Amino acid sequence: MAQATYNTEEMTIVFSADMDRNDYGVSGSPVWYEPINIEVDTVEILGVDVDPKCLPKDLIHEFLAYADEIDWDDWDA
Repeated sequence: MAQATYNTEEMTIVFSADMDRNDYGVSGSPVWYEPINIEVDTVEILGVDVDPKCLPKDLIHEFLAYADEIDWDDWDA
């Protein structure tokens, strides 16, 4: 399980994900990891902690789009 954080001045979102090992399928090819099964762990909006379980699913879906903006190297295992 890995975690990554998306920060703006107004909000902080902490995501968790399983990391999937990938390569090109040939011997000696580079290996990299990509997040799968991404979930929103915590949300802070304007300094207030918000329980993600209390948020509408549509809003959580919008938050998950921010996970695509995180550089994969920023994920902490």
